[in-house]
Amino acid sequence: MVSQDQNSVIHRKARPARNGCESRAMSSAKALRLSLARAADTLFGLALTVATVEQQRVTLDRIDNTLHDDGLILLLDGAGAARGAAGLDQQMTAALIEVQTTGRVRKGAAQPRRATPTDAAMMAPLMDALMDGIDAEMGAEIDTYQPRGLGFGDRVEDLRSLALTLDAPEYDHFRVTADLGDGAKTGTLDLLLPVRPDPPKRPASPARTADEASDIGDVILGAPAVLDAVLARITLPLREACAFQPGQTLTLDRETLIKTRLLATGGHLVAEARLGQINGWRALRLVSAPAAPLPDLGEPPSPLQDTRPPARLDADLPGPAVRPAPAAPPGHDSPVEASETR
Repeated sequence: MVSQDQNSVIHRKARPARNGCESRAMSSAKALRLSLARAADTLFGLALTVATVEQQRVTLDRIDNTLHDDGLILLLDGAGAARGAAGLDQQMTAALIEVQTTGRVRKGAAQPRRATPTDAAMMAPLMDALMDGIDAEMGAEIDTYQPRGLGFGDRVEDLRSLALTLDAPEYDHFRVTADLGDGAKTGTLDLLLPVRPDPPKRPASPARTADEASDIGDVILGAPAVLDAVLARITLPLREACAFQPGQTLTLDRETLIKTRLLATGGHLVAEARLGQINGWRALRLVSAPAAPLPDLGEPPSPLQDTRPPARLDADLPGPAVRPAPAAPPGHDSPVEASETR
C-alpha cells in the first residue's frame, strides 16, 4: 500500500509534473537505469540489464536501514561540498571485479568476503561514469536541471562512519537490481543522493489583479492528490496482525494483480487497475472506472473496511444485515432486540 505521507510514491511521481520541471520522457530513475547500463558496457564490455529501480526519500537518521553493511560502501563527492553515497552488494562487487580481471562474469553466487580499498579503487571509473551519465541524461531533457557533479570520493568502512560523514537532512535513495553477464550474477546497487532545496519562487507580478492571484484553477492544479493502490483485503485475527514481522510474506490470489483497486482519500473507489511496471517503476494501468458515482457516506470508512457502495438493509450482501425487531405493544417497556440474518 502506498503511504499517504509527504514522501509517498504518488507524491514523488506527481511533484515534478506539478512544478513543470521534468519531462515525461525522463526521470531520475530512468536516467540512472540508462547510465548504469551504458557505463558498464563502455568501460568493461559488460552486459548489464537493470531489472528494477526503486526510489524512496529517507532522512539522515535512517541511513543505517538503506545500504548493505556487508557490501562495499563508497562516498561520493560533489561541487559545493555536496556528498552522497553508493553501496554495492557482494554479488555486484564480485561481478565487476571478475569482468575487469578475467574478462567475464563467472556463473553462480560469489563467496562472502570483506571489501578492501582495492575493490573501491576498481569501482571508481564506474561511479564517475555513472554520475556523469545521470547529469547528461537529465540535462538533455530538462532545461532547468542543475548537474550534481558527484563522483567517486573514497571507501567508507561501515554505515556508522557513513552517517557521520553525510550532512544533508534528506536523501533520495535509489536501489537498482541488475543482471550481470547475461544472468551469471544478480546484484544490487544503492545510491544516496542529497535532496536539493527547491528553487526560490519568483514574486508575483505587480500587474496581476487580486482575482488573478486567487484563481481557483491555480489552487486546484497545485493541490496534492493521494491515491492508494489496494491489491487485496485480508481478514485475520488481531493477534496475528500484531505479530507481523519485517519481511513476512502474505499469500494473495493471482487475480489480485489484475483486480487492483485505486482508492482516493476516504476509501472512495476511483478505478480498477492492473499492476505492472514501466522503466523500473511499479505502475498501474487503469482498466475501468466505477459504474456509478459513490453516494455520500458521511464519515470516511476505515482502510480495513469494505469500501463498496452500501445497499439496502435487506440486500443480499456478504456479512450480517440487521433488522429491527417488531415494536413492543403499547404499555410494555421491553428492550429493543435485533435479529441477525444472512
